[in-house]
Amino acid sequence: MHVLTNADGSFGLSVTAPGGASAAQTAPLRATVWPGQADAEPVTVSGGYESLRGTGGEWLGTGRLEATSGAELEFADRWTLEEETMRLRREVRVHGDASGGFTSVAALRVVDARPWPQMEWFAPGMIYGNFDHMRDNSFGAGNYYEPGNYTVWIREDRMPAPLLATRLPNGATLAVLNSSPDSRTTAAESQSFSREPMVGAEFRFGAILAEERPDGTTLGYAVPGSEGTLSYGLKGGGETGATAEQQWRHRFNPLTDGFTQRYEVTFRFDRAAGTNELITRSWRWAWSVLDPRPNPQDIHTMRTTMVDVLAENFIQVNDRAGVRFVTPARPLGGREHPDSKVVLGFTGYALGCAEMMLVEAARDPESQRSQVLVRNAERAIDSFLRRPVAPPLDEGFMLGSGEPVASTWPTGRMLTSEQSIYLRSFTDDMKSLLRAYEREQAAGRERTAWLDWVRTFADWLLTQEQPGGGFPRSWHALTGELFSASTTGTYNAVPLYAQLYRITGHEPYRSAAVRAGEFAWASDDHAHSHGRFTGGTIDNPDVVDKEAATIALEAYLALHTLTGDEVWLDRARIAADVAETWMYIWNVPMPEDADAEDLDWKHGAPTVGIQLIATGHSLNDAYMAWDVESYARLAGATGDSHYLDVARILLHNTKAMVGTPEDHRGTRGPGWQQEHYSFTLPRGFGRHREWLPWVTVSHLRGINDLIDYDAELYDELATG
Repeated sequence: MHVLTNADGSFGLSVTAPGGASAAQTAPLRATVWPGQADAEPVTVSGGYESLRGTGGEWLGTGRLEATSGAELEFADRWTLEEETMRLRREVRVHGDASGGFTSVAALRVVDARPWPQMEWFAPGMIYGNFDHMRDNSFGAGNYYEPGNYTVWIREDRMPAPLLATRLPNGATLAVLNSSPDSRTTAAESQSFSREPMVGAEFRFGAILAEERPDGTTLGYAVPGSEGTLSYGLKGGGETGATAEQQWRHRFNPLTDGFTQRYEVTFRFDRAAGTNELITRSWRWAWSVLDPRPNPQDIHTMRTTMVDVLAENFIQVNDRAGVRFVTPARPLGGREHPDSKVVLGFTGYALGCAEMMLVEAARDPESQRSQVLVRNAERAIDSFLRRPVAPPLDEGFMLGSGEPVASTWPTGRMLTSEQSIYLRSFTDDMKSLLRAYEREQAAGRERTAWLDWVRTFADWLLTQEQPGGGFPRSWHALTGELFSASTTGTYNAVPLYAQLYRITGHEPYRSAAVRAGEFAWASDDHAHSHGRFTGGTIDNPDVVDKEAATIALEAYLALHTLTGDEVWLDRARIAADVAETWMYIWNVPMPEDADAEDLDWKHGAPTVGIQLIATGHSLNDAYMAWDVESYARLAGATGDSHYLDVARILLHNTKAMVGTPEDHRGTRGPGWQQEHYSFTLPRGFGRHREWLPWVTVSHLRGINDLIDYDAELYDELATG
C-alpha cells in the first residue's frame, strides 16, 4: 500500500498486487447526502484523508467531510493488508444535527480498467460474465449501458453473498466483499417497494457497487444500501421479471449528532484464467470468510411427513389421477381452484410425486400406508401413459374435466396452440419414471409399459435434434410443431439419454447424450465453458439462472459415468461451482419489528442454503435440495471436501421452513413448505403462500438419491 498526496495536501492510497489488479483512490472519504426535502436530489461529497499513517501492519486514515450546513462526518478508516486482501474497518461519526441523511461509500478505482463490456463480471445470482443472456432492466444488463456513465448499486440482501468481482483482459481480478454483514432494517423499510428516500438509524444493510465513469471504474460498498441507477419493484407474472425502473431507491442514516456507522469491507486482488475461474476463486474466498454453517433438521421425520403431504394431495377422478398442482400452504387456507391440473416436470412433477411415493412404500411394503402409496403412484403413472408423446401435445390434464394443460398456462384457461410446451417438462419427469422403472426392475417387478412410453418420447425427440447436437426449447401445444428453436436448454436431454442407454444399451441414446453435452459446453452463444448457464426455468425467458447450472451438473456427472472421460468431471465441477453461487451463504435477519405471525420466513431462522432463482428478480427457494447427491458424488470423485460441505447444507438448511410436528413454522402442518420467499424487498415474504409438488419432490429426491448413492454417507450427513 502506498500513500498518495493530493494537490490540496490531503491523502489518498494505492495498492499494487504482484500479478494481480492494482487499485487507487485519491478521495477515500465519500458520502451521498440528502438534505431532506422531498424534491431535493442527493449530492455527493468527497475528499482525501487529513492524516494517513501506517503502524504495525495497519494504516489509519482520518478526515472530515462537511455533509450539510450544521453537520459534519468524521471518518476513521483502518486498512489492513493480509496476503492478497485489503480489509477496511470503517467508523463514521456525525457531528451536529441536520435534516435529511447520508450514505457513506468505500470504493477503489481499478487501475487500467477497460470499458464494462470488455471486462468480465461476477455478482452471485446477478451477473455471470457480461451482458450475455441478461434480462433487460436487470442489474448489470446491457440495455441501459452508456460508456463512461454506468452505475450498478445492488442491495446486499438480494445477493447470496455480498460480493462483486471483475476480471481485466490481462487476467487480473479485483473483488469486493462485505466480510462482516449485518443487514438489519425495519419492517417499514424492508416490506415496501417505495422509491421515496427513507432515513433510519436502524438501517444497517449495505449495497455492493460498481461504477464506470470517464476517468475510470470503481468497485466498492455503501452503507446504508441505496440501489440504482436501476431498482427492482414487485415481480410480475410469467416472463416479465421484476418491475424494474431506471430510478434510484435511496436509503440514508440520519444526520444526528453522535450517530455512528461501523462496518467492514474487504478487497481481494487475484488472477483468473477466465470467467469460470473468476467465479470459483471469488466464491470460494467469500465462503471461507463468511463461513456458512449447517442448520440441522430431523431429516428422517421430515422425509415421512413430506411423503404424507404428497398422499394428502393425491386426487382421482374417474380414470385420471395425480397430485394436485397447487394448494395453500398456510394453516388458514386460501382460494382453491374448483378443479386441479396435474402436470409433468418443472413445477408439477406428476411422475416425480409417483416416484417418491413408490420409494417410500418400498421401505415397509406390507403396511397399509405403503399399499395405498403404491396404488396411488400406479394410477398417476397410468394416467400419463395414455397421453401422446410422439409428438407431445400437452404437459398434463385437468383432473375434473380431462382437458389438456401446460404448466405455465393458468389453471382453468383453455389451452390453445398459441401456448408452448417445454423440453424440460418432459425430460424432468421422464427421468423420474426411469428411476422408478429401475427400482421396480431391481425388485423383480416388470414395468415394460413405463419404459416403452419414455422410449417413444426419446425416439421422437431424436428427430428434433438440431445440427451439432442441440435440442429445441419448446413446441406448440396441441400440434407438437416447433415453437422455440432456442438450444440453451439442450443439457436437459443429456441425463435422459444417459439413463436410457444404461437401461437399454441402445447406442443412439449414448451418442445423443454425448453430442448434447458437447453442444451445451461449447455452443458459442450460451457456452457453459464461459460461465453462461441459461434457460433452466421455463417461466423465465432464456436468461442466466440457477436451475440451468444444476441440471448441467447432473448432465456432466452422467456423462462422466457413461464415458469414463475425466473431461466430463472437470465440466461437472464448473457447473457445480456456478450452481452453488446462487445459494445464500450468510444470514439475512428478518426485521425485529415485523409481526412474527405475518412473516413467511420466521425470525431467527438461518437463511443460509436458500437460493435465488434467476437473474432479473430476487425471489428465492429451496430447489437445490435435490442436488445433495450430485455434490456428494462430486466430493467423492474429486476428493474436494468443499462439495460435501455444500451437500450437508443443501440437505439440512433447505428445510428450515418445512413444518415439523413440534413447530409448523407457519404452514398447515408437518411436511408442508410454501414455494418461495424473499430476503430483500419484501423481506420475509413470498409473492404467495402456496405449495406446489416440486417443493416436496426436490426435498425427497435429494434424500433418496443420496441413500441410493451411499447409504452410510446419508446417515453421516443426515445426523450431522
